[in-house]
Amino acid sequence: MTAARPEHARFFRADDIAPLELLDAFYTRQVFAPHFHEEYVVNTLHWGAQSYHWRGGTHVAGPGALILINPGEVHTGRSAHDAGWGYHGYYPSAQLIQGLASQMAGRPVSPFFRDTVVYDPELWQRLWQLQPLLRDSHDRLLRESVQQGIFADVLTRHMGVREAALPDAAPALQRVRSLLADRLADNLSLQLLADEAGLSPWHLNRRFRQQFGLPPVAWRNQLRVARARSLLAQGMAPAQVAAQLGFADQPQLTRAFRAALGITPGAYQRTVRGR
Repeated sequence: MTAARPEHARFFRADDIAPLELLDAFYTRQVFAPHFHEEYVVNTLHWGAQSYHWRGGTHVAGPGALILINPGEVHTGRSAHDAGWGYHGYYPSAQLIQGLASQMAGRPVSPFFRDTVVYDPELWQRLWQLQPLLRDSHDRLLRESVQQGIFADVLTRHMGVREAALPDAAPALQRVRSLLADRLADNLSLQLLADEAGLSPWHLNRRFRQQFGLPPVAWRNQLRVARARSLLAQGMAPAQVAAQLGFADQPQLTRAFRAALGITPGAYQRTVRGR
């Protein structure tokens, strides 16, 4: 009988050329609760199949598929195949993609993915080859040129653009979201947030979830995990990260991190700083 393939999640960053995080992952039992990324998501599936809930529907992607998700969009993740699912993940920052799109358009624009599961064999192959190049090569000009060319094609083939000045949410809810982000470690009350929006606590929870996909407490928790990734990548100890971001203790950080990323903060730090 063939032994089950072990799960793994290996992160690294290419910050010497671009604000870009990369992941080589294989999961069988991992189930991702509703969460979001501050970055764009570009995943290349190469094994098994993944199922996830996004924008009110369930989507399934298999080998050769690209999974594309915009920053802030809430989604889940689990296996849709007995053998699990494996992929190379790319998490280019909003700064990288919006900057590249604005350069190409010649004006400030805000790019967005039109679809979430696409099949583009030529681009899939180039993305598959990009990860070992960024990880192993020391030729900065080569790495930067290939990375920029690939994400330029991601933009032109699979993204639309909006004028950057257009608002993306009601001003009152934007104020609440900004308050949560600016005071991420503070012990804010739901009543304080509701007062900021001029709504009752019940209406704030409902409207915030309608607008951003999660209620305020879950959105704050996901943002804490996203910010924790950045601090861990810089070398800060997990206990310090937990204290700085408002987690009750390190075990709470670990539980939140594992639920969102399928890996502990310490394991993430070892992989992302191991290059």
